[in-house]
Amino acid sequence: MDDFEQFKISALKKVHHIQITASRNVGGKNSNESKSDEKVVEKKINTNFAPSYGIPVRYVLKERELQRQAEVKSAIQARLNKFNQFSSKCTENVGQEWVKKQQTFINGQLQCENKIINSLNQYDQLSSNKQEKLNQYYQNLEKQRKTQEEELKAKENKQKILRENVERAKAFYVEFCGLYPKVIIIIKSCGSYDELKKVMLEELKRTPVLREKFEEVIKKCRSFEITEVDIKKAADVLLELKSLKEKFEGAVNGINAKINEAKQAPPPPPVEVKKAEPVNVAAQPQQIVKDELDTNKSQLKITQFVGLKNLTMYTALMDFLEQHSLTFKDLLEDVTFKQFKFDCKKAINIPVNAISAINSSHIMDKYDRLHKLLSGQTVYISDQQINATKHPKGIPFCMDLLAKKFVLQGDLMISSNPESAFCYATIISSLWNDFPLLGNLILAYMFQACPYLVPYYIPQNVGESDEEFYQRRGYQYVNGQVEKQDKFLKRMTGIMRLYCALLITKPKRGQTQIPHNLQNGWRWLVSILKLEPQVDITATMLHVFLESAGFAMEQAYGAHFKKILRVIVQQFLPSCSKKCTGGAGTRLELLMTEYTKKGKFEKPNGYTPTATW
Repeated sequence: MDDFEQFKISALKKVHHIQITASRNVGGKNSNESKSDEKVVEKKINTNFAPSYGIPVRYVLKERELQRQAEVKSAIQARLNKFNQFSSKCTENVGQEWVKKQQTFINGQLQCENKIINSLNQYDQLSSNKQEKLNQYYQNLEKQRKTQEEELKAKENKQKILRENVERAKAFYVEFCGLYPKVIIIIKSCGSYDELKKVMLEELKRTPVLREKFEEVIKKCRSFEITEVDIKKAADVLLELKSLKEKFEGAVNGINAKINEAKQAPPPPPVEVKKAEPVNVAAQPQQIVKDELDTNKSQLKITQFVGLKNLTMYTALMDFLEQHSLTFKDLLEDVTFKQFKFDCKKAINIPVNAISAINSSHIMDKYDRLHKLLSGQTVYISDQQINATKHPKGIPFCMDLLAKKFVLQGDLMISSNPESAFCYATIISSLWNDFPLLGNLILAYMFQACPYLVPYYIPQNVGESDEEFYQRRGYQYVNGQVEKQDKFLKRMTGIMRLYCALLITKPKRGQTQIPHNLQNGWRWLVSILKLEPQVDITATMLHVFLESAGFAMEQAYGAHFKKILRVIVQQFLPSCSKKCTGGAGTRLELLMTEYTKKGKFEKPNGYTPTATW
């Protein structure tokens, strides 16, 4: 306790010393004065705290501690009061501020609600206006739709009438094209053209005029401007041509009978007789060129492009194809049988696309599927039952599809894989024996796709576009451009290989007859050698024919065929080489050179001499 009291005294001294030093520094007192003052203070302190007073220091300190505590409490209370005042003031301010913010928020909400209400009112107004405009738009749209429907209906009716007129004109045209060559043939069969001119000069002049009139109708058909008047005109022309045919038949028969009687009678004195003038006919069966009535005009003869017998055959097949297409026309136009037509196509495409020379059972399976379909039996394709008799014209429709498909395989598949021609040919020959109608369709589509099988070099008509001309010659057009010559020749060789395979391939066992046999090959070979060679195509067709069927022709015709080959080497080949621009003539020369060395043609790959299934 004494030590603590001494500590306090020391502290008090130091405080007092600091105060005096500070005051002296301010007042300018020297150090000596400060030292004297320190002694006085020390004495005072010692006097104040001297025990001579009889009051213990602890009591003084206690009293002072109590005073200090009272001062601290009062200071704390004052501080606390300030805090309470500040807190109450803050609470009051916060309340007022909250009230202000709440009022501001309420006012903002009211304003926002008012804006929303105004926006909704504006939106309702705009929606109402839009709805009115929309209703008006829909009304106008409905009016336009009705107007368009009426216009479309009128247009459809007009198109329907136009199509009917075109079909009628087409039917007349087909009949005219079949009848006009017959008239020309009748005229050419007359033994004395001068005698015929004497008795039927006006009719002879009238004949080409009829063709010109019919050409005018056909031009209107192509431009879709044909009317009932034109149909009546075509019917009248056809009727007049039939009448002329009967007249020519009577006159020609009479003249020929007189000539025959004159031949049988004793020969008359020699008289100079003028040679009958030749009659020129058209370059193609469906559009006949004017007859050569004016000898000063240069006309093309039909024999420069096709033989007369071949022309008759070609025309008959095209007429047959046209008539067959009309038999199922209602099925093609019936949209309710869309799925049926799709199923029929699938029943044909799947087995035909799968044909290959894997083994005999594979070929037999594809034949059975196609035979059942054409016989009206149910076939199963991908677990689906298909029967062609679901529509009365289903079987003719399927035959037409199958014929097109086989010819297309020659175009696409056989042109790239020549060996496959024989597996297709054996199935075609077998089906041809079962369904002669199918065989005629296949032959017609072959001639249509490749007229060089007739053989027939179709010339260009007057006023005919290049595209129409090339398409009739077998070319294809893509984006308005005609296909390249090498691609065209490749497609034609595929069809030709299939045709040659049909001439020599045996059908299935139990069928001994080849429907389209080597006699047709002989006819083709002799016919093409009579015509003027054409650029590339003649040499190409002749090369494929000799390469594919030459060995069979030699076996069947022997010395006669060898004479034909000598004609090819000595006369035809030099002329053909002049018309070839690529390797077609060279390939034909190499083939004939190889034949000369070996003395025979080799059998083509894939050929079998007997039926294999």
